[in-house]
Amino acid sequence: MSAYLVACRYALLALAKNRLAAVLLVAFIPMWITVAKTLTTPETFPFRLRATGTWLRAGGDEITMISGSLNAVSLLVGFLMFSAARRTRAFDRRLTAAGYPRTALVGAKLTALLAASLLVSAYATAWMLLFWSPLQPLLLGVAVLADCLVYGAMGMCLALFLPGEVEGLVTIIMVSIIDLAPQNPVASTTADKALVELLPSYGSLQTSLAAGFTRQATLSPLLTHSMVWLTVMTVTALAAFALRNRTHQPSARPHDDG
Repeated sequence: MSAYLVACRYALLALAKNRLAAVLLVAFIPMWITVAKTLTTPETFPFRLRATGTWLRAGGDEITMISGSLNAVSLLVGFLMFSAARRTRAFDRRLTAAGYPRTALVGAKLTALLAASLLVSAYATAWMLLFWSPLQPLLLGVAVLADCLVYGAMGMCLALFLPGEVEGLVTIIMVSIIDLAPQNPVASTTADKALVELLPSYGSLQTSLAAGFTRQATLSPLLTHSMVWLTVMTVTALAAFALRNRTHQPSARPHDDG
């Protein structure tokens, strides 16, 4: 337990030292939500909630604010976890080579992912509540948290394969754009296509829309889509981490009796 607590302390410190992420958290998320709410038309749009098949009507500004919030938190948490995992990569190798338990390091990384996701999702949800009163605010927060976890795990995964922070940031930006742009019912005509169910933020966006404009507790998109993405990204990242930080035991040579 002590090894896990020490590893957690260093993992959380690595997150806290990322000044760019702190600036983005304080400034980027409020700015994005404010712009989406104030500059998008409040005209009511009909759209079909694909997860339930129900037709809903909602203001374009509110729909865009939800989509923009998910875009903002996915970029922030994805980059934050990518940067932290990349900066501690060499240190992790030295620790495991010295005999530090890998299970403690893995547990610390999962704890850091959860802590970062909780902080960012709570902050983004609070800002949305300043502009808008969704019918199910708690469910909205859960949906935003799920998106943070998915992209945080994705950032950890990318950190093991991409060489630098620029490559990681660009990749996360492009994935987030390709992910959320086709799903916005206001801006895209493809939001009701079957292929959107394969995108990482599908579960979070569908649940967020349900939380905002219905009283139905729609959890199936999170359980059947977000959980799959989170599991795949997390298992891939942790498996790659374990393989790259294997400790090689010297083979015992047979004694020469002669």
